[in-house]
Amino acid sequence: MNRRRLLRRAGTVAAGVAGTTVVGAAVAAPAQAAPGDPVVQGASNAAGATTTELTSTGTGPTLRLANTSTTTSNGLVLARPALQLTPSGDLLHSDSPGGSIGMDTQSNIQVVAEYGGGKYLEYVHTTGNSNQIVPVSPQRVIDTRSAASRARILNKSSTTLDSSGRLRDGQTIHVNLSDFVYFGDALFGNLTVTTAVASGFVQIFPYDTPRPANFSNINYLTNQVVANSFMSGVGYLNDEATDVISIYAARTTHIIIDVVAFVVGVGAVNPDILPFAASATARGAESAEERRAKRAAKAQAGTPSWK
Repeated sequence: MNRRRLLRRAGTVAAGVAGTTVVGAAVAAPAQAAPGDPVVQGASNAAGATTTELTSTGTGPTLRLANTSTTTSNGLVLARPALQLTPSGDLLHSDSPGGSIGMDTQSNIQVVAEYGGGKYLEYVHTTGNSNQIVPVSPQRVIDTRSAASRARILNKSSTTLDSSGRLRDGQTIHVNLSDFVYFGDALFGNLTVTTAVASGFVQIFPYDTPRPANFSNINYLTNQVVANSFMSGVGYLNDEATDVISIYAARTTHIIIDVVAFVVGVGAVNPDILPFAASATARGAESAEERRAKRAAKAQAGTPSWK
């Protein structure tokens, strides 16, 4: 869905180069090695539009970085960095080969994974963007008893809902949570069923995943009002519906869902629904478009989808 450009690969020091060759390369303005010339230690080496490749037939690592310089502060020994990634845009380019690594402008580390015939942009979770549970002021997501409270159902029709709005036998509805969370991983909520036509059960699961067999979030009897807490993963539909759950009913019943918390990693909860706006995470400073782009980047497709 987005764009941007791949980090230039870092150069490496060429060993065993004749001194006259290094000097010749060093005087190239400004301290650059021409394509095909050695990379110069201690200088800025611009590869231009070419790629610097390092290969090895040894049994050890192809590249090993170390910085032995340290300093001491408050009794702690602090190491100097051996590698620095420079942020360059929001997302790695869709042409990036599998195994590519980069950092976005929010300091999230990204990698390009290749599997199943496609390429997928993944985020590396660190202590800076590890999953966390974000409690929210309890919010009603849907209540099929009211037409206004059915607005977040993406596939409303006479096939999925009966004339009173109840979820029909053997049907699945898809509920959009994008006004609550961007790029969420999961949600915690409360499910209530009422006015069921017969005994049955309800399942809640991430959108765009097969409906699991042999499980239920709640079981109910005819005309019984019953509630139960649940946790479910969140799926992706498109840029406008970035966070979607699916709900299946074995027998026709009204569905009420309240959300109480979200699990987020590189995503963020909409600060407007938090009990205190100041409690929003630092990622709340990102725009909705940025978070949608990140969510879109993870959309599974046969071809890269993060252009």
